[in-house]
Amino acid sequence: MVELSFKFGCDPGQAVDLISEAFRIGLVVEGVSFHVGSQCTNFENFVQALNMSAAVMREAQARGHQILAEPGRFLVATAAISVARVIGKAVRDGKTCYYIDDSVYNTFSGIIFDHCQYHLKAFKKGATEICAVFGQTCDGLDTISQSEELPDLAIEDLVYSDNIGAYSNASATCFNGFPPAKVVHVNE
Repeated sequence: MVELSFKFGCDPGQAVDLISEAFRIGLVVEGVSFHVGSQCTNFENFVQALNMSAAVMREAQARGHQILAEPGRFLVATAAISVARVIGKAVRDGKTCYYIDDSVYNTFSGIIFDHCQYHLKAFKKGATEICAVFGQTCDGLDTISQSEELPDLAIEDLVYSDNIGAYSNASATCFNGFPPAKVVHVNE
């Protein structure tokens, strides 16, 4: 979803030359790192990146540096579920709109920073309709979704979004005076 190669890094074929040049000018090379792209869920991309990194390290083995990886969403997305409370409800142009006590400035910050789409589900059962879901701030950008399939909810009903463990809490702010969501650790 988020292409990083046009801004960061180098081609694997250039890596050893870059390492050599860094040593030549007196820099300390800490390691080789890679990023397969935000929201990558394809395990093969990680295998290929590790193999390329290993090849770079073999070619530069005399330098003895470790391989660093930032697997991000791939490893931790499933580690968290966000639960939010419905704090408002309106009908706009015939579409039901819900307002929840979280926002794109808090748990749902991946919508802005990562172009990630988090789908909301309700604990309440029943016939569903396409709804909009907005965050709690007064900013029009605070739109969590324009097309969530939810049942008829009331104020105080709960909604949840799973697979929200990556980056959500890490980039949360106190925008408009709303503190980030409380984190509750559950050990099974």
